[in-house]
Amino acid sequence: MPRLERGRAQGAGVASLMEIDEPPLAFSASGAGPVDVPAVVRSTYVAADRYGFVTAVDGATLRFGVWHARQPVARGSILLLTGRGEFIDKYAGEVIPELLARGFAVYAMDWRGQGLSERQLEDRQKGHIDRYDTYLCDLKAFLAGVVAPEAPRPIVALTHSMGGHMLLRHLAEQAGDTPIAAGILGAPMTCLRHEAIIATILVLLPPVAAIDQRYFYGSAPFRLIGREFTGNKVTHDERRYRFTEAWFDADSRLALGGPTVGWLRQTLRSNKVLAEPGYLERARTPLLLLTAGQDLLIDGRTHVTARSRLPNCRHIVYADARHEIMMEIDPIRARFFADIDAFLARHAPARS
Repeated sequence: MPRLERGRAQGAGVASLMEIDEPPLAFSASGAGPVDVPAVVRSTYVAADRYGFVTAVDGATLRFGVWHARQPVARGSILLLTGRGEFIDKYAGEVIPELLARGFAVYAMDWRGQGLSERQLEDRQKGHIDRYDTYLCDLKAFLAGVVAPEAPRPIVALTHSMGGHMLLRHLAEQAGDTPIAAGILGAPMTCLRHEAIIATILVLLPPVAAIDQRYFYGSAPFRLIGREFTGNKVTHDERRYRFTEAWFDADSRLALGGPTVGWLRQTLRSNKVLAEPGYLERARTPLLLLTAGQDLLIDGRTHVTARSRLPNCRHIVYADARHEIMMEIDPIRARFFADIDAFLARHAPARS
């Protein structure tokens, strides 16, 4: 990919930017847009107006997409921060069109190690990170190189799971020095379910590359075989549950398997950072924290504690929702959008 190599050459200490303009549904395999779009979302899918790569300070390339507001004067911008294993295209089938209909521009980035951003390991299927400070630096590179210079204000972050974790880390670390005016935390990753058991296992595994780069117990490359809807942990909606595999089939570069030992080790370390006294208290940005009452991946009980420590946060629980609230059945999604509409009306009101 010659464009990626040029990005590396510019990446010595300063984030650089590459943009690729390509027509909807006609992307090249070497570009920043998807090769194809699954039939299941084709009728509602909206391609980004601009795809590109921002180069992080260490030279890694991070894929992003920009959707311009569909009206002359934008209401503001949504910064979409996805969860572990996700990719921006998954949200372009339904969620991003909903945001565009509300008058917002949308900015989204694939986290390092997933989507079309640079992978950490030779085995592209392994979900891995060396440390969460790397994610923080990547987010800062995207904000500084793409979002802050051009995004219509106000900028509101809409996050899911790990994306919510990273928003909390960013707001606490930056202590107000950020272009983000408000944030929505969808099932934020503040503590994993069964985290104590995972920690016990990790203690027995030496923190060396040969171990950390292995799949964690029970994790494996993504396989469609055995991926049954019954018993899944993320949604009650089977059509939306199939979005991930449909996208992997449409563009195999997006495929990602389970987490490595190292990813889980670093996740638990970062969760401890969130729990440090005085840390979340530094995040004074207005926040809406949304808990999935039937979450089998995140320990939603820790959201109550997080809410009590965040200076400017409202907390709502969806008792009937699983982990991916934005990918849930229509009645749950309707309540979700009603709640975020009320939040946005205060922090990004519609322009007359």
